[in-house]
Amino acid sequence: MQPFSLLIKAVGGACNLACDYCFYRGHPAGAMDAATLRRALDGYASLPFAGKSVTFQGGEPLIGHGASLLPIACEYPVEKALQTNATLVTDDLARFLAANQWLVGASLDGPPQMNRLRGDSFEAAVRGIRALERNGADYNLVTVVSKANVDRPKEVYRFLRDSFSTRFHQYIECTGPRDAITGLEWGRFLVGLFDEWMIHDSRSVSVRIFDSIVSQMVNGTPMQCSFAATCRQHLVVEHDGSVYPCDFHVSRELCLGNIRSTPLAEMAESPAYRAFAARKTGNLPPRCTACAYLPFCNGDCPRNRGTLCEGWSMFFAHALPTLQKLAGEVAFAR
Repeated sequence: MQPFSLLIKAVGGACNLACDYCFYRGHPAGAMDAATLRRALDGYASLPFAGKSVTFQGGEPLIGHGASLLPIACEYPVEKALQTNATLVTDDLARFLAANQWLVGASLDGPPQMNRLRGDSFEAAVRGIRALERNGADYNLVTVVSKANVDRPKEVYRFLRDSFSTRFHQYIECTGPRDAITGLEWGRFLVGLFDEWMIHDSRSVSVRIFDSIVSQMVNGTPMQCSFAATCRQHLVVEHDGSVYPCDFHVSRELCLGNIRSTPLAEMAESPAYRAFAARKTGNLPPRCTACAYLPFCNGDCPRNRGTLCEGWSMFFAHALPTLQKLAGEVAFAR
């Protein structure tokens, strides 16, 4: 069985911010009960592969009783992660996360004026991040690149690097439903980000996109799913127990079943999941098959198909020679 991670939508699409650009906004809200979570984790823990990881997401997974489900995950032999807007993180919660070795992804799009699409949440998010820092919780910063910050890559990067203790950054392109960026804007952002990172921090700050490409060069395996050859890296368990192949594709026609009635192993090996996975590179347009950069992006995430090509091409043309040198150094050091 091919390994995959489990994404737990403990409260569905419920969130205390409801950012306009959020791709999950509008999904039904709900409350996963402990029995449903245990059934999902029991099934996952029994699967015949190592390196299992579980991530609690939303919406905002800490609203309502979502946080009360976190201790249940600690009973299982899995890597544990939490994706949060950080506004509800307290010192008590941060101590729990640190003590139980959770990795926290905290969302922040840059300084206040560039974080405006997240509503009036900047100060609360920073308070939550400071709680993580005070209590020694492992965290990274997750930044959505939208119309609010796409023209300021160096300023965004410097702010995040200099204002917070983490040295792990993740930048995600906004492709809708609002404030979506163009391929050209994405390319310019990545080039600016890369140049700033290369000059000052290539040995001290981890930027997931760059690390993923280096990993692909050294190990043959990208770190981020959008660069993979198939879409079979995750299964999503919604609050009601329904299971889907990807959180960008939570829709009735792609539902694989319900954890309350169908074993997780059966859904993971189902023809429907295999068919979804194969769509990634099974129907690439001629533009992709003729592209010199296809081995690196594998057609990008299907939800972005074609919309960011100009940007990816710009970035790869600019950065690949340098990233290949870095990959050589990594391989030699091993």
